[in-house]
Amino acid sequence: MRSFGSIYRALLLSVIFGSFASCGPGPQAGGGIGGTGNTASVASGPITGFGSVFVSGYEYDTGTTSMTVDGKPGSQSDLKKGMVVLVNATLTHNYETSDPPQRTANTLAYEDTVEGIIQSVAPDGSSLVVLGQTVSITSATILDATIPGQNVLNLVPGRDLVEVSGFVTGDGLIVGTLIDLKTGPPDYEVKGFIKNHDAARKTFAIGSLTIDYCNAELKGLPSPSNNAWNGLLVDVRGNQVSLGGSGPYGVRMTATKMKSEGLGTEDSEGTEIEGFVTQVISPGDFYLGNVHVQTNTGTIFEGGTSSDILVGVHLEVHGSLVGSIVNATKVEVEGESGGESERESEVETER
Repeated sequence: MRSFGSIYRALLLSVIFGSFASCGPGPQAGGGIGGTGNTASVASGPITGFGSVFVSGYEYDTGTTSMTVDGKPGSQSDLKKGMVVLVNATLTHNYETSDPPQRTANTLAYEDTVEGIIQSVAPDGSSLVVLGQTVSITSATILDATIPGQNVLNLVPGRDLVEVSGFVTGDGLIVGTLIDLKTGPPDYEVKGFIKNHDAARKTFAIGSLTIDYCNAELKGLPSPSNNAWNGLLVDVRGNQVSLGGSGPYGVRMTATKMKSEGLGTEDSEGTEIEGFVTQVISPGDFYLGNVHVQTNTGTIFEGGTSSDILVGVHLEVHGSLVGSIVNATKVEVEGESGGESERESEVETER
């Protein structure tokens, strides 16, 4: 039988060694050293592949995802490559490996950038006009199989109804990522920057489109007084369109719903957004659409430098969203016109 003294010494040693072992940091919130952890993430970009869903080249598991397509409940079968979507996700990190995090999409939402009857097609097929918006077609633009010959020159102005997904790059300017021919009654929609707002008449313009919002449902917009709406990027749905307005492609639309465009949240631990620079306030302080981005001395640049951040340049930004501002940890310069065509739809691997 062991003596009381030997038992006491054994207990004392176990306490001492236990104290040494506990001096190092324990598991951190959400995981930590030698474990796993989760972070919330918001992402915006075009769908580049399927299996699950790839957005801007990153894979998101969609087994339990709640999806909406043009404001209605949808499923993965409703999605197409080239659609610009907004994803709220959970990133699961394994701190024992250098593997990229597993991405699980909690919600995924898609809305047209512009939908309406084609007004004009450029003779060289480089652009088309829809609802007073000029849609640029680049080497990266996907022309859906619903378009005859997958050639926009086969579309008929004044007859064909198209749905366009893409990035708003300026006043009445859109870089298309997907163009799809539709049938049935139009579901008019446009995203763009407000100009010429008249709060008394309840009208404003986006490109060559004049919008009457007198009876529209408004969501997430500031007070319309003192021209506060001018310069805002908004999403507008309408039910009536007629000729009129400014320029050769001027049209008018009666709005039924209208909301401010954005990421849908003010804060997120992880943020990944793709788009075009629409405003530069100062070096390292700029906007992608309505999203405010700031860089710092620790920001990593790929494909360019901070001096390449100019209006119209295509970027992918990574960072954290705090108070509606993305604090960029990495900025990838993609080019000025959609650039490296490149994150082709076949790209289905993590970076």
